[in-house]
Amino acid sequence: MFKQSRLLLVTALWAQFAFSQKALYLEEIKRAAEKGWRDNPQVIAEWKKNYQPSVLWGYNSPGYPIYLASTLAFLYEQTGDKLYARRAAELLASYGDLRDSYPKDYWKTRAEYVQGVPAISNFFFMAPYIRAYLRIRGSGVIDSPTRQKIEQDLAGSADFIFYFPEWGTHNRAMLRAEALLYAALAMPNHPNAGRWRQMAEVLANDNMKQWEIEDATVYHPVWLMALYSYAEAARKPELFNSPLTKYYLQYFTKLIGPNGTVPEFGDAGWTAGLEGLRFVAIFEKGAAVYKDPEMKWAARVIFEMARKARPVIGVAEAYYLTDAYRWADERLEPKQPTSLSQEVLEDVIGKKIVFRDGWDENSTYLLLNYRDEGDGGWLHREFLRQTISVEEEKMHHGHADENSIPLLMSKGSVLLHDADYRNDLPSGKYGAWRQDYFHNRIVARLNKRDKHQSLLEFLQNSGAYRPVRTQKIDFLNLREVDMSRTRLIDDQLGYQWDRIITYIKEENVFVVVDGIKVLRSDYFTFANLWHAQQIFARGDDYVDVATDSIQGIPFSTKQSLLIYFPETYAKSVGVEPISRSGQIEQAVSQSISSHYKAGDTELFVTVLIPHKRGERLESFISRFRLLHISAPYKAIGLEIERGAKKSYLCAKLDLEMEIARENIRPRYLYSLGRIAYGDLETDAHYLFATVSHKAIKYSASNVLKVIYRGKALMEALANTHGLQLDGSPDRVGFVKWRYWEDTVSLE
Repeated sequence: MFKQSRLLLVTALWAQFAFSQKALYLEEIKRAAEKGWRDNPQVIAEWKKNYQPSVLWGYNSPGYPIYLASTLAFLYEQTGDKLYARRAAELLASYGDLRDSYPKDYWKTRAEYVQGVPAISNFFFMAPYIRAYLRIRGSGVIDSPTRQKIEQDLAGSADFIFYFPEWGTHNRAMLRAEALLYAALAMPNHPNAGRWRQMAEVLANDNMKQWEIEDATVYHPVWLMALYSYAEAARKPELFNSPLTKYYLQYFTKLIGPNGTVPEFGDAGWTAGLEGLRFVAIFEKGAAVYKDPEMKWAARVIFEMARKARPVIGVAEAYYLTDAYRWADERLEPKQPTSLSQEVLEDVIGKKIVFRDGWDENSTYLLLNYRDEGDGGWLHREFLRQTISVEEEKMHHGHADENSIPLLMSKGSVLLHDADYRNDLPSGKYGAWRQDYFHNRIVARLNKRDKHQSLLEFLQNSGAYRPVRTQKIDFLNLREVDMSRTRLIDDQLGYQWDRIITYIKEENVFVVVDGIKVLRSDYFTFANLWHAQQIFARGDDYVDVATDSIQGIPFSTKQSLLIYFPETYAKSVGVEPISRSGQIEQAVSQSISSHYKAGDTELFVTVLIPHKRGERLESFISRFRLLHISAPYKAIGLEIERGAKKSYLCAKLDLEMEIARENIRPRYLYSLGRIAYGDLETDAHYLFATVSHKAIKYSASNVLKVIYRGKALMEALANTHGLQLDGSPDRVGFVKWRYWEDTVSLE
């Protein structure tokens, strides 16, 4: 009876494992290792035939055999099959011999080769080399000469890091720390083991406690993976007690888009969120530690997206998947998030906002990135600025993409996307692809563009990054719309730009209002830029676009994006080719050149309408009409026809017009701040109202009063305010309400 029960239990457990996530991971790891072993001779032969020294670290050996060796070593650890161990040992022992492919006197070409060329000069895959050795050194397949050769190459590579122990809270510092710690663990009796461990702790110290200084999809998981690996090897589980650690896991979970991973921003390409499958391991670790089903879901959805992308994953992906396998908690059931539009996660570190209507591959998703360098991490950024060639970067690995829209997708179609990483070192021509004019944002320049000069020719410069400041002004989930207002302040150039995004949820339409305030008198050119691969139609005030593929990766062709500019006064619309994402795309622009006095305002209005390809564009365009308002260029009003009802979007651009000159409290005065938008009047910073034949439904933020056709829909109440700063008597004033929503009958 006992034997029968035990057999049933084992059978049940095996059946569960056969369909578990860990089983899928292990199967992919095995397939990658088998293919990797078959392909490795050809990979090495091609490398020997075409090797090129790296401008960054000189001797540039391939990572392929190292990732393969570490994957094989993991399989030995899991199965006990010594064939895996023998193959891994063969790869490790022969790796240093690849140096023979370079000229014998190559060591003379770089100062750091004074002690000879290291077996591993690229710190990205030094930790996988050492971890492979740690897993097989007790297997019995490594004889004394082989062990000596491996350890000699390992030690020389660890010592090599001391020539450039790059520090700061970023990926390269943590990769070095991880490698040095594993070296000390692998060879604790080596004369330099103490130095290795000390430098590992020095480099890791800031990273264990502080915010990362990078803003780039491709490097966030590199940093986190090295950080988690280091913490595990150093036996420092307290890393996961830090609110910073949990923050990053929640941050990246909430960024996942319909493309099944974290979208590209900063130094990154379209597939950056899948690269190395690091995010799979990261989310598995987070899910296990915090018992978070949404993180478990994140790991699964990214893994499944990678499996769809190609039949067999690569050996580097397999290497990182080994940690996903080890860290995965099968007791936790994945749960798809249900949150919709939101800040991700706040307005100090993340500085991103996601607009969405769901979490599947057909959902509508728009990402706004308003991240600047910020005040944190100054020492780390300054060290890098004065040490390596990074003048094109928003420190670190970021782009001049503040207030830009890196991704818009709907029904599986890619309608707007980011510009990719770079096409040369340290950047491409004119700062490709990091400069501001490669992104979906407002771009400003001093001086006037000649009428015979193309816009891009006028905007192009050396590509050097110009620091700016950003801040969130507002974000709200309202009844009919989600809205955000974010600000960029360019002190050097002398302008301030607010981007106000409204997502009309029922219509699946975005309205982007860009309000610009000039801070010093000068001649400016402002350009409202959007980018896509394909142009399907074009008129005086609209362009219909989409992107069908990026570097050969195809997307759904169901939808296109109508970009409509309802406000056209003194502005010109243009389309011209631009290099982005490794291909020629089209830059769509609306621009204006003029002389502005300090305090003057300028504005752009862009309506983004995802729609089925081939639909008649006029049926969309005719629904939007600018409202007559009482304070032109201090606000903007838009009427939107919605069948039997009409909606009104009212956005104040000049937020200071309502503030009394006298130093009284409260200083907000309705008489100064009120603006008439057709039949509506309000001092609200933002108002969205919908009128039907029976009622008016409205949402207003930062508001004293809303009036429709002479009838007050809401108004703040009188209140006595003492302690006036000038010593005057108490005064009666009105306090702005944060926001208010209501439906008022018109019958």
